[in-house]
Amino acid sequence: MTPPSPRVPRTRRRPLDRVWIVVADGGQARVLGVTGDRRGLAVLREMTSVDAHRRTHDLVSDRPGRGVMRATGGRHAIAPRLDPHEQARQRFIDQLAKMLIEDNRARQFDELILIVAPGLSSRLREALDDLTRARVRETMVKDLTKVPLPEIHDHLLEAGLLPKPVVLR
Repeated sequence: MTPPSPRVPRTRRRPLDRVWIVVADGGQARVLGVTGDRRGLAVLREMTSVDAHRRTHDLVSDRPGRGVMRATGGRHAIAPRLDPHEQARQRFIDQLAKMLIEDNRARQFDELILIVAPGLSSRLREALDDLTRARVRETMVKDLTKVPLPEIHDHLLEAGLLPKPVVLR
């Protein structure tokens, strides 16, 4: 009698149709999904910031305050603490995070792959709640918002984040 073979634990991969790829910068975002034939990506959602391309004087209603120098009595403008464009980027990232949190609660996806422009990845991860942050499989710091879908697919294949498509003969 032969001894029973030891059971090899199988790692269970989630279906690719339940994986969302979020490509974002401070002004636009695309939520992508793997196509049915698994050879490409499809756009599921798009978001664009209304403030991304506005001029500073359109974003700020008031002129900066004035200060008086004690020694000379001269007046000068007080610089704002935050750049209005940076505030607009932060608002957009917060809106994106809110959308992802709501979609996670609605069980729209199982895993997230975040591809975020430099300087925004930590801000986006901080804006996510714990349950949504737990679904983030990988974060890539690259600005691919203007890159066509086939090239994004190639980036994901090269990084090993998506399996190679099966070629049927």
